[in-house]
Formats: sequence, C-alpha cells, structure tokens
Amino acid sequence: MDLNKISNFIKLKRKELGITQEELASKLFITEKAISRWETGRGTPDISLLIPLAKELKIDVSELLNGEEKRNNKNDVEQIIEYNELIKNNKYNFQFKLTIFFYGLSIFIFLLYLRFEYNPNIEVNYFIRLLIIVISSIFIIIGNKIYSNNYVEKLKDKKKAEKLSNIIVFIYYIILIFNMVIFARYNNINSYNLIPFKSIIFILKTGTIYSIIINIFGNLFVFMPLDYFLIDLFNVKKFSINFVLSFGIILLIELFQYIFKVGVFDIDDIILCTLGMMTFFMIYNNKKRQE
Repeated sequence: MDLNKISNFIKLKRKELGITQEELASKLFITEKAISRWETGRGTPDISLLIPLAKELKIDVSELLNGEEKRNNKNDVEQIIEYNELIKNNKYNFQFKLTIFFYGLSIFIFLLYLRFEYNPNIEVNYFIRLLIIVISSIFIIIGNKIYSNNYVEKLKDKKKAEKLSNIIVFIYYIILIFNMVIFARYNNINSYNLIPFKSIIFILKTGTIYSIIINIFGNLFVFMPLDYFLIDLFNVKKFSINFVLSFGIILLIELFQYIFKVGVFDIDDIILCTLGMMTFFMIYNNKKRQE
C-alpha cells in the first residue's frame, strides 16, 4: 500500500469529477486543509472517512486504498486493517512532537508562574504576571493550532479541539484572577467606597502613572477575557444576560474582598470592570456580525 499513490489518486478523481477541494470538504463535513493535506501527501484520511470519501469520488474503498481503479486479491477488511496500521506508524511525526513541545512548554511556564505567585520571598510585578500567563496561553493556542491543522479533519472535531484549548486558557486565566483579586499578598483591609467615581477622580489627581494604569486601565481590561469566555465557552450571547452575569461576578468578587479583608469594596471597581466587559461584548459581537 502506497500512501503517495493514494494521495495522487484522490487528487486525480476529484479533478475528474470537476469539484474543488472546498466542495469536497463541504460534502464530507471536514476542513479544506484536510483535503489539501491528503492530496499533497502531508496527511491521510481518517479511517472513518474512507467510505464517505470513496462514495463522493465514485469509487470503491478498495480502489481508494489501492490508489487505482482496479481491485486486488485482498478484500476490503484486509486493506482497511493494513491502512490503519500504516497511518498509525505515520501518526507520531514532527508535527505531533511539536504539538507536545508547545503544550509542555506552556505547562512548564505556568508552573513557574505558580512558584513565583505562592513564594512569599519572591515579588512579581503585576505586568510580569500578566505576561507569563499570556505567554503560557499563546503556547497552548499554537500547540492546538498545529494539532488541529495536521490531525483534525472533521469540522465538529475541529470545534472540539478549539474548545479544549479555550478551556485550558480559561483555567489559566481564572487562577490568575483568583491570585490577583482574592489571594493577594495583603490582608486585614477593611475599607469600602460607595460613592461613584470618587476613587477614579482621586487616583487621576494624585496617583502616579503606574497606579493609574493598574487601578483604572487594569480594571477596564483585566476582565475583558472573562467576557470572551462567557460568550465562547458558556454561550452567553444575549446582552442583558451577559450584563447581569458580568455585574454579578464583579460584585461577588468585591464582596468577597471586603468580607475576608483581602481588598477594598469599591463601587468604582465594579463600574470599571463591568464597563470593560460590556465594551468587549459589543466589539466582539460587532466583529462577528461583520464576518
């Protein structure tokens, strides 16, 4: 069994039928990139796709596996078993190792972050903590992209693969948020502000550039990813429901900080964080509508 021969045969039959890679992919409910990989020999059809692929190319499975329009002495079952063993040997190639590398690197960097975060003798800058989590998330996304582009063919499986990387990044993000706003390295704070814009005006008048960035722009942007996860992972796409959830989450965090004396209950934090989340919601949904 020759995989290059199978690749060339798929391409030949598709062209004979006068259909594009996109059209064939649509019929099989897979990605166009999967067809391209098959025809260039960079990948092979999943065993579950052999029958529907042969049907669309108007050939027998045995002809598909043989790479030409004639049957051999082996029956379909024997050929499928042989094909399965062959693609199994080719599965753990460079792309697979690269996927494992990026996933491993992401987890390693995240573990370093945890070591810095929970070691009282190490002080880590606010922006460095954010940067570490961003880098860990990027490596997860890269690893997932490599895996998805090279091993995932069915559209429904591609969505599952993307969702998996989003779940991992979501876990990273939630741990970061908990560490920043709940398990911070200060306690015995028992203060509150119920006057809207009082803290904002005070910081703008008396604060340094760093404190303005942390307290105002930080609150605006740090919870924007949470709204993305509400939309993508939890399918909260209605504005009113998204607003209530966003406001409720921020309110609970502020109450937790006040009750357990790990932060200030500040109405301005609620305003800024909720505003940031709703701003993201509108920008994200506007972009989706344009697509």
